[in-house]
Amino acid sequence: MGIVQRDGFKITLISYLGIVLGYINKALLFPKFLKPDEVGLANTLLNLSVVYAQFSALGMTSVTLRFFPFFRDRERAHHGFLTWATLITTVGVIVVSLLFFLLKPWVIAEFSENSPLFVKYYYYFIPLGASFTYFLLFDAYLRSLLKTVVPVLANEVIIRLLTTVSITLYALDVVDFHQFVILYTISNCVHALMILVYMLYLRQMHLGPKIGYRVQKMKKGMLLFGLIAILSSAGNSLIANLDSLLLVGLMENGLYWAGIYTTLFFMTTVIFVPYRAMLRIATPLVAAHWKDNALDKMEELYKKFTVVNLALGAFIFIGMWANLDNLLSFIPDEFAAGKYVFLFIGIGRLIDAMAGLNGVIVITSNKFRYDLFFTIALIVITILTSYLFIVTFGWGMNGAAIATGVSLLLFNAARLIFVQVNFKMQPFSMACLYVFLIAGAVFGLNYLLPQLPNVFLDMAVRSVLITIAFFAPLILLRIVPDINQFTNKLLAAARIRWRV
Repeated sequence: MGIVQRDGFKITLISYLGIVLGYINKALLFPKFLKPDEVGLANTLLNLSVVYAQFSALGMTSVTLRFFPFFRDRERAHHGFLTWATLITTVGVIVVSLLFFLLKPWVIAEFSENSPLFVKYYYYFIPLGASFTYFLLFDAYLRSLLKTVVPVLANEVIIRLLTTVSITLYALDVVDFHQFVILYTISNCVHALMILVYMLYLRQMHLGPKIGYRVQKMKKGMLLFGLIAILSSAGNSLIANLDSLLLVGLMENGLYWAGIYTTLFFMTTVIFVPYRAMLRIATPLVAAHWKDNALDKMEELYKKFTVVNLALGAFIFIGMWANLDNLLSFIPDEFAAGKYVFLFIGIGRLIDAMAGLNGVIVITSNKFRYDLFFTIALIVITILTSYLFIVTFGWGMNGAAIATGVSLLLFNAARLIFVQVNFKMQPFSMACLYVFLIAGAVFGLNYLLPQLPNVFLDMAVRSVLITIAFFAPLILLRIVPDINQFTNKLLAAARIRWRV
């Protein structure tokens, strides 16, 4: 776990800085200065651009992570791999952009009544989606080179700083809402340019007219993998954003409810930060373990990855839930209606973190085709449960959150079983049980703490007590050794000789 811990720690710090900026933007500034439907538009622009990017990438992001270890050779410009991947991705961008133009009449018919802003700014999805497509490709390329920190900085911090500038200009009446949307769109395209400059700095921009013989030799297998990956990754992206898109289309004043929903949804992203940080480093390692047939090392990584992310995810979820009323007190009252959106989506994200590397193991294995079946099943389940809970039961945005949580539970359970049956690996240990017991006790402890009259004092006292109650038994009983190792590094950095 050495490189995973080292770069994972840096990425986690950067990601948390991004979370702070994101919280300032989406949980404070957006609700303060934008109407809920305008918040819904801003968040839906990004959500749909993610779906656009997953389709237009034509599976090249997954192909890069899976196959680049076979091409890595700087002296030979990695055998022209980047040229081949960029050409295919560009074809995808052109095709998907044309489809967006062709779908405009249908969008007008379906969304003009409930979400007119969505129709007005529909074409803004194209530059957002295109820039995100190239960012994903180049990010995967750099991840395969184990250059992971700068792309995270660009995606998590820089574009959010620019978003802060955009909303501040709007709040100061320097720009109107239309101009804000333009600035917001430009801000969220900058990361693609930054990562391109970084590749040039590293001298890893190996684009040229000649494609190496290895690409020619393996292109059929990579294209087949890419075809499966298109449907799988696009399906996963669709699932991740389907709930908010269904709210926009199915509910009256859809963007209004989507604005509240996506604001609370964003607050749950902090639960996922450690998982995402470590996943970026672990994915190319899993691919390398398959290449070397090192299943013992993969299983060791699988177990460590799971228990660490379960512990950190559970702690963050409990801490956020315990302080949610305090956090909601800083934004307009209508957003408090989304409190239980946080609960259900947070549980779903915790399940994702708990499941560990199951998806990566499947998609990078020789049984990658089966992940497509899981994804198709999940899309169907998500659509059916979302319609059932949103429309039939009339639970609105809470129904969308429940549908997402249920879908993630079923999806991860299916993949866990698949990995166990086919590869004889499972991620759980007794340490996971101990973490569950500690988390349950701390979750209950929160309800025993009195509500203090001052919101800042209550947040501080509640957070400190929860932190001590959660980590003290973990560290003293050495339940998660990686957490002890990290704690010892912090103590050493502070020149404290005591070790745990």
